[in-house]
Amino acid sequence: MANRILLQTLLRFSDDIKSGAAKVQDVVTDYFNTTGKSVTDEERGIILKEFQDNAPSNVTTLEGVDPRETIMPMGGASDTPFTDIVRAENPGVELRGNETFGELMEMKESKQGLGSLYPKGEPGQIFDIQNDKRMEVAEFMKAMRAAGIKNEDVMNVAKNPDIAEGKKAATSLARAADMAADTKVKQELLANLDDDIANYGPDWWKGMGYNEGPMGRESVGNLLESMTTDINNGVIDDLIAQGMDEDKAFEIMRYVGREQLKYDPKAFIRKIADELEMNDVKYDMTFWDNYTDEILTRIQKPEPRFATGGLV
Repeated sequence: MANRILLQTLLRFSDDIKSGAAKVQDVVTDYFNTTGKSVTDEERGIILKEFQDNAPSNVTTLEGVDPRETIMPMGGASDTPFTDIVRAENPGVELRGNETFGELMEMKESKQGLGSLYPKGEPGQIFDIQNDKRMEVAEFMKAMRAAGIKNEDVMNVAKNPDIAEGKKAATSLARAADMAADTKVKQELLANLDDDIANYGPDWWKGMGYNEGPMGRESVGNLLESMTTDINNGVIDDLIAQGMDEDKAFEIMRYVGREQLKYDPKAFIRKIADELEMNDVKYDMTFWDNYTDEILTRIQKPEPRFATGGLV
């Protein structure tokens, strides 16, 4: 099955293929420069099929080679794995069975909403604003994927015609990916934490007075107890959201024993992970570790410089 980079390469070359400006070797070379890999026989067959279906009849696609003789025996487009992808993503659309690769790519991009939002400019227009914006979005999407953002989120952000707003959203998604905030509950709690980070200074995190502890709490103990409560409730909400019966979710968390660990959120997290594993429940606790570490790091006061000499 052709990989995503090959499909994107063919999409970029589609206008030049139709106009006769591009040859098969151009596509193969671009793919090699992008990936460092040569095309496989299957991928070469897909490239040749694209040229056969869309290039002008007088274009030589590969020096001394007739594309009809080099295309692998996989029949029309209806026999390709890519057709299966398009059919799965467009359940309401009836395929003829003889669509060209270009037609299938247009259907896939239309489904994702990007083809119409970022149309290509006319070939040869060096300073065409549409081409420039399309390239910016393509680079933006590549950067989002490199940051670990899920493809579904990448597509949703890229559909926003306001690229500046999209980049703000991507920053939040990248932060969520870094923290392993993979559920709505985790993401909302992380968003609240990030708001606090942006709006409060160091005194608020470390405590501002004798009767006021870190983060506006009465004491460090009060804050730690609040953290274990947030973790407890967040895990329960996530388990229910992923389909667990409410009674079972509460039962599992009762066995963890929050009351005994209410001042030790790190130990509480480890106990939850053990209990979930014993019940064969698949749930990632990484975010809760990261979230707790972020808060504990911020509320710690620096060691006195001259503690042993009695000076602070």
